[in-house]
Amino acid sequence: MTTTNSILCRLTMAVGGTDRELFCEEELNRFASLYLDKWDDGTSMDVVAEAFVDYWRDTDRSCRRCTVCGKLMREGYCEDMGEAYYCSPDCLHTNFTDEEWDEECENNDQSYYTEWY
Repeated sequence: MTTTNSILCRLTMAVGGTDRELFCEEELNRFASLYLDKWDDGTSMDVVAEAFVDYWRDTDRSCRRCTVCGKLMREGYCEDMGEAYYCSPDCLHTNFTDEEWDEECENNDQSYYTEWY
């Protein structure tokens, strides 16, 4: 068994505080309440963060999580239909140069920059 505060603390640590930038306290608490009797204090930060992204996926509050830094994002780079996500040019450049990204997008219509609103 865990607490709402424990779940939300792990979420905030996993996503670098971006949960507090993109979602209000009521939304965060609603998410955490779904997992109070499913998770314990040993549930990893990454499991919490991925569940959070899944929770919002098919809503008007949809977000993704950056593969490099872990931050939540409402816009950014999508590689190969979600194989990886990058929130910024700095994160993108850990795997691609500008030229490589341009080539990736030319050769793969599932790689692009987008907004998830």
